[in-house]
This record gives sequence, structure tokens and C-alpha cells, in this order.
Amino acid sequence: MAKKEIEIKVSGKKLQVESGIPLIKALWSEGLPEEIQTGCMGGACGACTVTVRYSDGRKGKSDLACMMLTEEGMEVFPYRIEAVSQIPPLSINPNLQNLKKSFPTLDRCTKCGSCTAACPMDIPVMDSISRMQGNEFDKVAEDFVSCVHCGLCRFVCEDNVKPHNMALWIRRSLASSEEKLETQKSDSFSNVDETEEWTFLLSADPKERLKRAEVFRETGGVPK
Repeated sequence: MAKKEIEIKVSGKKLQVESGIPLIKALWSEGLPEEIQTGCMGGACGACTVTVRYSDGRKGKSDLACMMLTEEGMEVFPYRIEAVSQIPPLSINPNLQNLKKSFPTLDRCTKCGSCTAACPMDIPVMDSISRMQGNEFDKVAEDFVSCVHCGLCRFVCEDNVKPHNMALWIRRSLASSEEKLETQKSDSFSNVDETEEWTFLLSADPKERLKRAEVFRETGGVPK
């Protein structure tokens, strides 16, 4: 069966490509690999971010060229979004004050919604910025679990808010803080004399053992 060819536009240039194949492969077949950056080819890295318009009146969108299929009349605009230097995470007590110190542009957000509209992973970016401003860092970390750091939310923001960079800082800081806490708990437990602990567990009053277990669950260590 013959393969159906369709016409698309990439950066204003008309191309005849096979219908229904990944856009990035269509560009390769036309000898245009430099038009779109290449990364993981699995929708995880965000390197091949593009914006697409359709000739049939459908609303345009941002997406990843490795994940979207070619369609008749689509018009593609590749984005080459420059990386920015990452700010080191905190290893303890990440909070709103720390975030604003690292990202002074946080409160510039005008709630225009452009960042949410641009996100190819359907992350509620604008709402998550509000959660950042409300010091709800755990919820922000959940919001950005699927973020591929393509940079589109930063690209479309006229106020240079850097949503995904802030979210990455929050996720890394929370992880570093949790890792430090676990290390402290481990160190606290390792200082306990094991022989003494076993003697207590085998001979102490059941109520005292229960009380000791509750302390361990709360603090990660046992009372001296």
C-alpha cells in the first residue's frame, strides 16, 4: 500500500512528508535535522519543543516533535530555548523567603495564563505559581512531576518569572532536605548501643517499649 504524502510547513518552508509519522522523523527524512533539537526521542527531555498551527481552524498548541504526528496543513514553529544556569538547592528548610531570594521575579506574575497554555505536559503552571507564593511547596512538587523542562513556560513569560526553574529548585531542595533529615535519623540511631537496645526490647515493661517505639517513629532515634 502506497504511503500517503501530505504538505506541511516548517518555519514557513513547504515540505512534502509522509502522513501520520512523528514530526521529528519527517524532518529527518527531508534532510532537516537541524530544524529541531534532538534529545531522548521519548517525550521526557523537552528538547524538541515546537508550536503548531492547524489549517482547519483548530486551536494551535505547543507540543514535542517526537510525540506528535504529521497532519495535512499543519504549520510548525520550532523553538530554540536557551538554557539558564541552575541555582543550587537548599539542603534544609526551603521556604518562600528562600525562594524569593533565589528568584526575585516570583511576584511579577500577572496571572495571564500563558505559561499554562504553553505547557505541552498540561501542568497547571499558573496555579502552581500561586502555590509557590503561598509556600505550598509539597503541592508544587506534585504539580511538576511530569515537567520535561522544555522551557516554554519561561519562553512565553514576558515578566521572566521562570516557572519551571523555580519548580525544579523546589523539588531538588525538598529532596535534599529530606535526604539530610534521613541522614540525621540514621546517625542518631547508629549511636545507640545495640546490646543495650536488645536487652531493653527483651526485658523492659511492654508499656515502656511501646512508648520508646512511639518516640522512634516521631524522631528517628531513641531516648538516651
